[in-house]
Amino acid sequence: MITMAEKLKFPTFECVISNTVEDYDSEVENFFLVRNYLSTELADLREIDPEWKDNYVNIIRYLSELGESIVMGKKVPSHEFLIQLSLGEEVEDDSTERLLRSRGKATAALMRAATRTREVMYWYVKNSKVERFAKSFNPERFQGLPFVRLALTYRSIVTSNKK
Repeated sequence: MITMAEKLKFPTFECVISNTVEDYDSEVENFFLVRNYLSTELADLREIDPEWKDNYVNIIRYLSELGESIVMGKKVPSHEFLIQLSLGEEVEDDSTERLLRSRGKATAALMRAATRTREVMYWYVKNSKVERFAKSFNPERFQGLPFVRLALTYRSIVTSNKK
């Protein structure tokens, strides 16, 4: 006799990238999950740091287009605007000191988003090493992600210095 526990199985999803059935703990699912967390954090930053609202909107669009490029094989989105946002003095100060000197919520929210970007980068690289995902998670599509992190980090430095 088969028990109820033996009949129950975790759900799966059909992965368009690999044309396979995947479990929800797959690397590809985690990449998109974390990318969505980052997008929601950026959406919150539009309200917290309205001076940079348009930049957050553009980064959210970039992340969406990157996802479409990965899934549908579309053209890699341009990250030129991210390079422009990352220009300036190439120094990252101590994150603890940055948090302590900040006067509003923007700095911590930006640092959280920059850290989340590192997590997106981690899952991207992890997927690039999985044969069935490697074609979609190629080095060309990765190129803009470090600039997302850098732009957010630089912005957190600027906001931490505001009185």
